[in-house]
Amino acid sequence: MDAAFDAAALASQGVTALIGEMVRGGWETIREAFARFLRRDGQDAADRQLALFDEAEQILARADEPADDQARLNVERRLVLQLAAYLDRFPDMAEELRALLPEDETAPTGQGPALSAQHNTQSQMGVDPFEGQLSWEDAD
Repeated sequence: MDAAFDAAALASQGVTALIGEMVRGGWETIREAFARFLRRDGQDAADRQLALFDEAEQILARADEPADDQARLNVERRLVLQLAAYLDRFPDMAEELRALLPEDETAPTGQGPALSAQHNTQSQMGVDPFEGQLSWEDAD
């Protein structure tokens, strides 16, 4: 564990990766590995925490309309807080969480992508927090 460990930042990266799997339908494939990650808190607590992530997956599966953006944000915030609290209590689990994340999710996040738009007055760009990818919308 490095001295600059930031539980909230790592929790945010972890939740972004987990939500990405949830919205792609891959939660069941990583659920058992995540359950093993939560084991440090004891089986009962791990089961309760895993139940929260299962509930989040169900909410995200139903939230497919633009009006559901707030529900998705609420789920994301709740999971980040939950995972950050776990990492605060068990900071030695940070490396194990990093090992569960895809390579690109563990990259330093100090700099964002360099973006350039030239002669473009009809588009808006944003980062989709659930996919972690840039998305473009035409402003008609």
